[in-house]
Amino acid sequence: MTRRPKTLETGFPTDVPIRHGEELGPKAQRTVERIISSARGVFLANGYAGTTIDEIARVAEVSRGSIYTYFPTKRDVLVAVGADSVRATEGLVAELERLGRTRAGLVEWVTNYFAFLDVHGAFAFAWTEAAQNDDEIRVAGMKGHLHMCRDFSHRLEEATGRAIDEPETFGLTMISMLERLWSYGALYSGRTRRDVAIDLAAHTIWSAVRG
Repeated sequence: MTRRPKTLETGFPTDVPIRHGEELGPKAQRTVERIISSARGVFLANGYAGTTIDEIARVAEVSRGSIYTYFPTKRDVLVAVGADSVRATEGLVAELERLGRTRAGLVEWVTNYFAFLDVHGAFAFAWTEAAQNDDEIRVAGMKGHLHMCRDFSHRLEEATGRAIDEPETFGLTMISMLERLWSYGALYSGRTRRDVAIDLAAHTIWSAVRG
């Protein structure tokens, strides 16, 4: 039996399923990481509903049985992808406390956030689709997302010394802007300049915080 990771109050768990209740060895950990990395690309290309375990296995170059060893269902794969995104997000948002002090710093941070979305953006869209029919996934993802939005606002408050009204909603507004801007930039490839979009987004955040 594979033990499910424990869900945290902040949303998705930050550990991955552990086989037989034991810590994964180096080889097994590499296999899990390859499955998670491959699943991100498949989710981005096919969406949650269109993704199959067989396709993830093909891209990861592992057997179907290998995936089921660690992840009993596609849902478990999605949770693991979410956990990986949560871990990556925490360090990135923490950088706002330093980079949010200047407009140039915000440009750097938005640039880094777009690079983060290049890797992890697939999860946000796969989760949105899965959440329509899975309330537990919806609640876990919502908690994690809103926790990140609040942290985003609080880090900017620390950086600027200015209070932000409704920090959760403010963070949600700004993060949603960045996620959709990144998504449309990929969709409209060749019609928009990424560097210009990043600069405009950073200016929007800068102006909103400072009124």
